[in-house]
Amino acid sequence: MKRLFLKAMAAGAGIILASSAGVRGAVLYQDTLHNTGQIMDLLNGQQIGDQIWLGTGTTPMYLTNFSFQYYSPFVSYSGTVQADVRLYANTGAQTNGYNTPALVPFFDSGLFNLTDPWQVSGTNSATVVFLQADLTNGNAINLPTAFVLPTNFTFSVTITGLLGADAVGLPIFNPPQVGFNAGDYWYDVSGSWELLTNSIGNIAFGAQFLGTPTPEPSVICLGAMGVVALTVVARRRRQWRG
Repeated sequence: MKRLFLKAMAAGAGIILASSAGVRGAVLYQDTLHNTGQIMDLLNGQQIGDQIWLGTGTTPMYLTNFSFQYYSPFVSYSGTVQADVRLYANTGAQTNGYNTPALVPFFDSGLFNLTDPWQVSGTNSATVVFLQADLTNGNAINLPTAFVLPTNFTFSVTITGLLGADAVGLPIFNPPQVGFNAGDYWYDVSGSWELLTNSIGNIAFGAQFLGTPTPEPSVICLGAMGVVALTVVARRRRQWRG
């Protein structure tokens, strides 16, 4: 069961993690401080991916847990809203000179019920936390063991089950405190990824990834993808029209 934790949309507030539920490791990527006040709404079945660069250089790192924020303006949903979270190495075919997310993710949560944030926090925003045990059991694709986390990768969110006026979005934070984000995003169009920008500005979702440089018997590790430069280069982007 994925954990839901309070995260009010207040400037300067950080992601709240369980203090005694297996949270450990250094912060590899964090974008939870500079809330722009903007929301990227998601439609049913729309997979949006945020490519991030870890703030760890070329040191091999092993993921222990991660979290992301979501938003809804309404006190309850009309439908049974679900989310699917995936993590991809960017080793797919190139588009506009940049490698797309791989065909198969190295982690796929599968669909899980997304509680309305008002029921979790009493506010319009909450945080989903994946602890180590959540990553290794009961998912569509569990995180494999003995895999090194790539220094950059894409995490995506897909929402389903929205009915009527239901709305779910991802709050925008910029810039990250740890790591880098190019400000564009990947959009899956019927299995084909496009690299897009948005008229509201840089797209960087509120998220945190933690890990350790030393693998433990039960630590989640992501497959070795080689050394990737930590420099975020200027991307050639297409404008999102929608």
